[in-house]
Order: sequence, then C-alpha cells, then structure tokens
Amino acid sequence: MTEDLKTIEQLVSNFNDLRIKERNGATFLEIARAPHLENVWSNILSFYIDPNREHNLSDLLLKSIFETTNIPIALTSLSGIIVQTEYYTHKGNRIDIVVKAENFILGIENKVGAALYNDLEDYAATIEDIAKIQKLPTYKIVLSKHKNEPTHGFINLVYSDFIKTIRANIGAYTDYADGKYLLFFLDFLKNIENNINASNMNENLEVITFFQKNVDKVNKLLEYHHKFNTEFIIKLNNIDRLFNRIKIKEELAKQRLPASLWGYTTNRETGRFTYEGEQLIKYNIQIGEVSLFYQMGIKDYKLQTQYWFDNAKHQPYGNVLLQNGIEQLTFEYFESDQNIALEIERQLIQIFDILDLESKKEHN
Repeated sequence: MTEDLKTIEQLVSNFNDLRIKERNGATFLEIARAPHLENVWSNILSFYIDPNREHNLSDLLLKSIFETTNIPIALTSLSGIIVQTEYYTHKGNRIDIVVKAENFILGIENKVGAALYNDLEDYAATIEDIAKIQKLPTYKIVLSKHKNEPTHGFINLVYSDFIKTIRANIGAYTDYADGKYLLFFLDFLKNIENNINASNMNENLEVITFFQKNVDKVNKLLEYHHKFNTEFIIKLNNIDRLFNRIKIKEELAKQRLPASLWGYTTNRETGRFTYEGEQLIKYNIQIGEVSLFYQMGIKDYKLQTQYWFDNAKHQPYGNVLLQNGIEQLTFEYFESDQNIALEIERQLIQIFDILDLESKKEHN
C-alpha cells in the first residue's frame, strides 16, 4: 500500500468522524457546485430507490414514497424490481424515474428548479402502457420542492414531507446499510434540505474547516479521482475503437437477419459522445420496427452497460431479453479493453438473435 493511499484512507476516516447528520456545512453536491441539478438528484434517487443496489437500504425509499402519498401497496419480490431513468415516452419525452415491480408500475417526475410544464398526458399514457400487458396498477408522482397541482392521474409529493418520512423510517435500516452509501445518502438528504431551506454556510463551518486543514490531502484525493476518470475515458475510446461493427454486420448477414447497427453520433460510425459532461458509448440496434439503444458509461469507478427501447410498445421485449440472460454488464478498470469490446459484441449478437426470433413469432 502506497503512502498516498494510506494518507487518503486516513483522510476519509477523519471525514467520517465528522458529525455529518448534525452539520449545516457544505454537502458534497454543494462542494461540486451541483446542489440543484435535477438530473443529478434523479440519478441519486434512482440508485437508492432500487432495493437491489449495493447501498443495502432495501425498500427504504419505496416504502417512504408510498407511506407519504398514502398509497397502500405491498412491497413484495424486491429482487424483481427494475428502476430506470430518463424513460422515453411515446412522444419522445423522458420520464425521470420509472420503477417496474411484479405488482405495480411507478412513474416519478422530479421537479427541482423548473416549473411543471411537462406533458403529463404523454407521461401518463406511457406509464399505463407499460402496465397494460400484465394489468398492473400504476402510480404517478410529481416529486417537487414546492406544492404543485399535477393532472392526468399524477399526485404531488413534496420533498420536505418525503424526507420527514425517510428520517422516521431509516432507523430500522441502518444496521444493514453499507456505511459508505449510508453516509452519501445522509449527505444527499442534507443537500436537499439545504436547497429547500436555502441555509447559509456560515451556520456551521465544520466541513469547510476540515477542508482548509486538509487542503493538500483533499487535492491529492481529487488528483487521483481525476486521473482515474481520465483513464476510464481512454478505456471508452479504446473500447469503441476495438468494437468490431463490421464483424457484427457480417454475422447478421450470415444469419440473414433484417437488422442494422449504428453508432449514436452524427456520422453513425462511432458510438462515443459526451452528454452533459458524462462520457458515453451508445449504439442503436434496429430489427424491423423495433429500435433499441445500447449504452455504456462510467459509474462508481466501473464501466456499466444498459439498454432500453425507443418506443414504449416494445418494452415487453425487455422482459424477454432478461429471461434470456441479457442483463446489465459491469466491468472493472483492470479488465482489458479488448475483452470488454468482445463481450459487448457477444451480447449485441445475442440481442439481435433474440429480438429476431421474437419478431418472427409475433408475425407468425
């Protein structure tokens, strides 16, 4: 273990000793100058709403959502719950968070700063269509800093009420929670409260004092963070370069599949692009009228894939893909770029095969 790593570990340990729950100092999002970015809040919420993620807080957020909105729903079969962000609607809009469970579908529109101008009729129709095949009940929520009067079946959940319920429930979950993610979560709640209440940093300078006393160590930590991110961006560039679109197209031609594969950028030859500062690879798969997006990005110092359908009416194919083992892939930094590219090629060919078979079944 290097001396730098020992120093950073001690820094994190010392930071953990701060009274995070009681402090009024800067949150991590405030330090990052992103305390009120709606997509950031939605991404963090989706992580903690998913009961199967590594935070080990189970159904804390889902339970708190339903309790605060007085929705009587049983949270069963948590392992089957899927949480998606930026879910495309029929009209090409995007619902911030969609939760798919065995006994309900939940759609959440997150409003942090902007007014409620969204096409809720389109959102509602999309959510209802997701649930139509299995005839599941749907719940539609506008989560906002201030009270709203949403339409088309949406109900309003105000952040202050939501957080009050979370804090009342969290005690039953902390014994099992991952300490690191619990710390991040409490910090996120404080960020929301600070944003809602517009609290002043001068109320408590504990965190700022900590950073001032440890400025060299903090800068070293940030230096390694930036280096790691830079290396991951290089990996993404290499993976996109190594990813053999020609090989896949030849395989499709060999199997006589009526399909196409394109990069998501303007020239359609590469999948590498940047969206709101996020580094991504994105490809578009088309089989007949079925269009699927396949994306890889950097998350939690790992590379992760995800996929979704361009049109909500094709979402049932997603269940078929899952049943055939097509799940999110996660790659560690040390895995070779060549092997990652090959694994993506393998999974994409599987997706083509499965969607082609399902399409043929549907037309027979």
